[in-house]
Amino acid sequence: MYFLLRIYLIFVYVCRCHYTNIELVYMKKIFCLKVFLSFLAFSLGCSLSADAKSFVKKTEGDLYTITCGNAVMTVNPAQGSKIVSLTLDGKEVLAQHKSPFNNNDYGATFWPSPQSNWNWPPIATYDRNPYTVVDDTKSLVCVSGLDSKYPYRFTKEFIADAKRGCFEIIYSIKNESDADVSVAPWEISRVPGAGLIAIGAEKEYIHPLDVMPFQFSDGVAWIPFEPSPKQRKAFFNGSGWLAFVNNGILFLKTFPDVDFGMTAPEQEEEEVYINENTTFIELENQGEYVLLAPGASLDWTVRWSVSYVNESEPGTALKAEIDKQLKKHK
Repeated sequence: MYFLLRIYLIFVYVCRCHYTNIELVYMKKIFCLKVFLSFLAFSLGCSLSADAKSFVKKTEGDLYTITCGNAVMTVNPAQGSKIVSLTLDGKEVLAQHKSPFNNNDYGATFWPSPQSNWNWPPIATYDRNPYTVVDDTKSLVCVSGLDSKYPYRFTKEFIADAKRGCFEIIYSIKNESDADVSVAPWEISRVPGAGLIAIGAEKEYIHPLDVMPFQFSDGVAWIPFEPSPKQRKAFFNGSGWLAFVNNGILFLKTFPDVDFGMTAPEQEEEEVYINENTTFIELENQGEYVLLAPGASLDWTVRWSVSYVNESEPGTALKAEIDKQLKKHK
């Protein structure tokens, strides 16, 4: 920057020394200013490109980290490009792998919906098999293989959005078959069995209502965690966001709001699954159910953020903290 300033001053000096006519001096100064601004724009462009590139870093074990402020997201391309960690100042937010008998107890993954098309377990090609990293400069872009029975091609792009202060994940599903396919995008994020869940949904848009300790206020369905020996599941037609508060940290996900009836069969926009005891919780969100012609694809954007909050109990004060972060996501 200092070098560019010196160039500008030299230009101005030349203009003043060699042109006595006021109009000519003025014209030359305008020219000099344009030259200086061009140099400045070039310099800032290089700086921003360098900063964007530094958001993504390959680490040990072929993991990748994406950094946004004091938050770090870690992705493992060798394991289905699963998000295996999300930290705020080193404090972990996502559930971590514990059970040697369950590969679906941690991190965040992405499936095609509805589940009735493939039942269980998740399709290995998209859930846990290696993805190919095709770009790791300004963002991390990973592409799946092609499953013989379910011929999709998944792409996941992970971006640090410094302006919004959040992570942006762009999921793509491409129909690689020679027939029309109906599908919806489905993100599953696992957090510890603890804390408080919040969803922007009214009571009449939730089912069933008798499986979790729901509280309702400020247009929010609050679910304080209570352990149980049974697995529990509830569906929500919400308003495009899911939140989880634990250990003084708010984890917020936003995504396109889907009109009622536009999700996959027997699915809703949001779902909460609570595993038995204190193992893990799944915060799930789905996009619109669409028909893909051969070769066609859909794109679906989800944003994540983590921030400190002073409140941890259901109510107006915590809703205000959530609203503050929701504005940043827009």
